[in-house]
Amino acid sequence: MRILLLGASGYVGGALWSEWSARHTVVGTCASRPVPGLVPLDLRDQEALRRLLDQGFDLVVHAAGLVDLSDAERQPELARQLNAASVATLRDAVRGTGTRILLLSTDNVFDGTADTYTEGDERAPVNAYGHSKRAAEDALIGADALVGEDTLVGEDAFAGADAPAGTDGRLAGGRLAGGRLVDGHLVVRIPLVYGRSPIADRFMARFDGPRTPARTDLVCAPVYLPWLPGALEELWDRSGLLHLGGAQVVTRYELMTRIRDALALPTEVVPVSGDDPLPAPRRPARLVLRSVHHGLLGPGLDTALGDMVRGGPAGRP
Repeated sequence: MRILLLGASGYVGGALWSEWSARHTVVGTCASRPVPGLVPLDLRDQEALRRLLDQGFDLVVHAAGLVDLSDAERQPELARQLNAASVATLRDAVRGTGTRILLLSTDNVFDGTADTYTEGDERAPVNAYGHSKRAAEDALIGADALVGEDTLVGEDAFAGADAPAGTDGRLAGGRLAGGRLVDGHLVVRIPLVYGRSPIADRFMARFDGPRTPARTDLVCAPVYLPWLPGALEELWDRSGLLHLGGAQVVTRYELMTRIRDALALPTEVVPVSGDDPLPAPRRPARLVLRSVHHGLLGPGLDTALGDMVRGGPAGRP
């Protein structure tokens, strides 16, 4: 398969690039930081993006954008441009070509008040990053017609990436999971991701200092990064909307403490709670993603940490 991977220089994208390049022809992009073997691309440059797409691809994976919640809160317009407007450009550029798009989205499209979230649950983002990713989802699949059953599409017939943030968040006019959209595009929401990455090891950098703050009041079902490429490969022939989550539900503090202990890292994991004062982003208290359309779950912490101790990749789902 010939794949265009947007964001191959990032934390998640780097792991996808490393794994998929062994089995597929992958053209990866980087942003401001040059990386050997990757194509420089500013997602705001629509013409450059279209020229790149002219090379012809079976699949475009959008793993790029502004992903730091604090940066997005400070620069919501930049988050909209990178996270949502770029998806609208992609969709328009591949229309009628047979190229499909896989968009990585986030659990931050939810408000964190439910015990778990499945694909049909109403979106209600509480921070700028979540709003930008909700707009990105709508830009890709919100206006698609259904030709099957059980796939979620836009109730409000989204007309572009600039839809107002207050638009109703439910993607589904009806619950039709597992059907086929006309263009075959796919949104996969993922939660907090942990583990080592080959290019931008952003997660493990949190342990570099003498003290590592970690929230005791944020609950998640995190996904182990080396597991993610294989899981996405299992799902990328589908279309519509899917969730991926980890098997184990933990607090951020429990996760960071377990990693610190397993790897004997020289840092103190400090328990903290409560959001920082505004304009810091609000963070949903409980984000546990589950799917009603497939049975994939990321490995539990014991398995993942054992893999990290051995220094190897996790393997396919």
